[in-house]
Amino acid sequence: MVRPEHFVARPRQALWLAGGLLTVFVVLAALVPTGPLAIEARWSAWVVRRRTPALTNAALAINDLGLGWGRALTLTAIALPLLARRRWLALAALAFAETVTPLVTSLTKAILDRPRPTAGLVHAAGSAFPSGHAAYAATTCVAVVLLYTPPGRGRRWWWTLAALAIAAIALSRTYLHVHWLLDVIAATALGAGVAVATFAAAQIGAALWRVAPRVPATAAVDAKSTTGSGRDRE
Repeated sequence: MVRPEHFVARPRQALWLAGGLLTVFVVLAALVPTGPLAIEARWSAWVVRRRTPALTNAALAINDLGLGWGRALTLTAIALPLLARRRWLALAALAFAETVTPLVTSLTKAILDRPRPTAGLVHAAGSAFPSGHAAYAATTCVAVVLLYTPPGRGRRWWWTLAALAIAAIALSRTYLHVHWLLDVIAATALGAGVAVATFAAAQIGAALWRVAPRVPATAAVDAKSTTGSGRDRE
């Protein structure tokens, strides 16, 4: 039996929120230019002027966490407690969200093929829009809050921490000069939207499955027996 999960207090309203976030992503993807906007160029220049060894080391560490073994170890650490507690629905929702986000990211990169900034501090494969790191960060941070904190007002502090973590990771991509500002904004909307939509839909689907009428096996056997007895009497 699937364990009941309460990821969000109002799942249908959460779906509307997710739809809004995904709409932001779609609109930005449709309107983003090939070259940087003036505000993106100014932001990039401002960030470059404020580089320090400490900030650079932090940005490089964040870069590693979003790649290969760093990402695998992070997701494993999130998933193992779910597996140990047999939270199968939660585990499936996490796996779905963490699969859909990079798929949409890769597909959008291939379609738009927006050039990255030049002279990045790390080598980054593929095109710029959207940022894979920022999308992954948004999906993962939102998922952690939904998975490990109960719905309610107490969550606002966790949402604040999640927002700060997402912002730090997203802005580190512009600091390393591998993404423009719109790349990380759109990616954040995508990642958060996918996570919220996935967990809200999973909660709604599980609730509908639990209340769906079912005929117990014993009742089905009794009904057949009754029918058979009636025919015998005829």
